[in-house]
Amino acid sequence: MVWAVRELMNTSIPTDFMITTVIPTYRRPELLQRAIRSVLDQNYPHFKICVYDNASNDRTRVVVKALASQDSRIHYHCNPENVGAQDNFILGLSQADTPFVHLISDDDFLLPNFFTQAVAALQNNPDAAFFSGGMLSTDPDGEVRGLLCYGADTERVYSPPALFKLLAPYTRTWTSALFRRASLDALGGLKKETGYSFSIELILRSATRFPAILSDTPYAVFTVHPGSSSVAEASEAFESLLNLAFYDSLILAIDRALKDEIITNIDAAEMTEMLRKVMERNLFHGAFGVLARRGNLGIALKASEVLSQHFNRRYMALAISAAALDNTVGAVLRLALRNAKTARRLWTGRKRPALCSAYSQIVRARLSQLSA
Repeated sequence: MVWAVRELMNTSIPTDFMITTVIPTYRRPELLQRAIRSVLDQNYPHFKICVYDNASNDRTRVVVKALASQDSRIHYHCNPENVGAQDNFILGLSQADTPFVHLISDDDFLLPNFFTQAVAALQNNPDAAFFSGGMLSTDPDGEVRGLLCYGADTERVYSPPALFKLLAPYTRTWTSALFRRASLDALGGLKKETGYSFSIELILRSATRFPAILSDTPYAVFTVHPGSSSVAEASEAFESLLNLAFYDSLILAIDRALKDEIITNIDAAEMTEMLRKVMERNLFHGAFGVLARRGNLGIALKASEVLSQHFNRRYMALAISAAALDNTVGAVLRLALRNAKTARRLWTGRKRPALCSAYSQIVRARLSQLSA
């Protein structure tokens, strides 16, 4: 069995290369068990797993304790009350005391060899703040829906400003990333005010100051299912962009990098312009996405207001406002949006088997391993 008890090396564990994997969780004991097993199955033994239970009051404690009885590297903490997903991540990160840190949601899991490759890459590049590999996005049955990658066939080091420009349009969550703790400390950790975008904000803030290693080799699986934050909390995730804390934090990070002479004036201007375009695109497409999925007029109108007042994108704002009208015109536009979204999903689905079938086989084999 892949999660069977491992005999650790007789020699003392090299503390310079230890990893803490932080797994916040809430009422998903079976998926949590899979996530833990995917870490235990890594062929790199120098890690500990710290589970932060957000007052689930279900089988979570029993599941974790059973695994911990077989492997002393598993540690369990239960909050006396539910503090929210963000504060639970912040708590877990603040307690990590090893040179390397990995964060993973309880419904995601790792592919083999991630820790080995990531630690080796960071050892060979001591200035790099993190290693980030490719990540597969799948449905609950293991059908791969997409490969999130950078366009780097092999591990490669990127530095600011090139790193920021590469990451800003396509940054994903941290499931396939291993961070150097010292770099996270230098950045000041996570910012709660950036809302559901706090993982992306942390990575991009790092990319204004430090080099990083990027790879397209898939090392983790991000699961999209009815209970995942990407679906159930999609409107909240989009709404978190509207207070501009995410944008303002990164603008401040760019300014600090310029002041510290990490980047030039030209670099700073280009990074700021790219960030602006990314925000405008995300607000515009996100507003239409919210309207197409849920018809949430209030959030869409707020996005329209932000685009008009903060970014001076009046035509974008007018287009959103028209689709958000609470009348026949607005209803027709929203119906057209839903039909266009359905057609796009069907078209994309036709192309997926050719692109993702091989990865789907890998993921299903991994799921079979972790559930054996």
